[in-house]
Amino acid sequence: MAYNIHPAFTVDDETLLETDLTACHLLVLVSGGAFSYVVFDPAAKKFLALKSYHFQPQKMALADLEMIEEVFDTDKLLFTAFKSVLLAFDTGGGVLVPQVYYMPSLKKDYLHLSQPEKMQEAILADLLPGLPMVNIFSVDKDLLGFLRKEFSTDLVVHAHSALLQAYPLDLDYRAEQGVAYVHVQRNTFTLTIYAGGKLLIQQDGEYQAGLDVVYQLVNTLRQLGLSESEVKVKLGGVVAMDSVVYQEMYKFISNLEWVQRLPGFSYIRPMQEIPGYYFHNLYALALCV
Repeated sequence: MAYNIHPAFTVDDETLLETDLTACHLLVLVSGGAFSYVVFDPAAKKFLALKSYHFQPQKMALADLEMIEEVFDTDKLLFTAFKSVLLAFDTGGGVLVPQVYYMPSLKKDYLHLSQPEKMQEAILADLLPGLPMVNIFSVDKDLLGFLRKEFSTDLVVHAHSALLQAYPLDLDYRAEQGVAYVHVQRNTFTLTIYAGGKLLIQQDGEYQAGLDVVYQLVNTLRQLGLSESEVKVKLGGVVAMDSVVYQEMYKFISNLEWVQRLPGFSYIRPMQEIPGYYFHNLYALALCV
C-alpha cells in the first residue's frame, strides 16, 4: 500500500555541510501521524537541521511501520554515521511512579493499572534526572525493533520525559499560582501542571474540538485546587493561531501564552523563522543525550 508521505518541514543551511556529523546526535521523534528528527551538535549546543514527515494516522501499528520504511527509502541523511541516535516515542501516554517504589520486574503491572494492555507492546522505563520519578511507557514492539536495527541504537526515551526536563528551564516554571503546559498534537494533547516548581500532574487527552482541551484543562486545575483565572497556561506543539484549540483557549483562558523556545541552545536562521513552540518536544530531546 502506498502512502502520501512528504516532509511538512525541511530546515537546514550550509552549516550542515560544513559540520562533522560523526560528532553530532540525531534526535528522532515518532508520534501519531508524524516522524521527525533534528541534527544536534553537542559541542556548539546547536541544532543544524530539522525534518518532519506527516502522514495519515492509521489504527494498525503495521501501517506506521510501513510509512517509516518509506521514509528510510527516501531520506538518505538517516544513514549518516552520527555520534549517537536517540529514539523518542510519543505514541501513547505513560505512567509516573515514585522512584522509591519502582521495581523493574513490576513495570508492566505499574503501567497496566492505568493503561490498557496493547498487542505487541514493549514496556520501557525512563529515569528522570532531577525528579524522584520513573516514567513507564509502552511502544509497538515491531516498530521499536525496526528502528533499533536501522539506527543500531539502544537509546530510547518517551517524549514526555524530555518535556519534564525542558519545562524547568522555562521562566515561569516556579510560579506560585501555578503554570500549565499544554503540548498539542494532531488529535491528542499532553497536560503538565506545576505549582511553585513542584510537578503536580502530567496526563494525556484526546480531542475532537478545541473545547475538549479547555474542559480537561479547567477540570484538572480545579481538581488540583488551582484557579484557571490565575494559572499561566503555555501552549506548544504544531498549532497555529487559527487552530480550533488556540481559538477556544483564547476565549476561556485569561493568561494564555506560547511556550518559550528552549533556552541555552543555538538555532540556525531558518529554524528561527519557525515558531519556537512548534517543535518544543523535539528540541527537548537534546536534554536527554
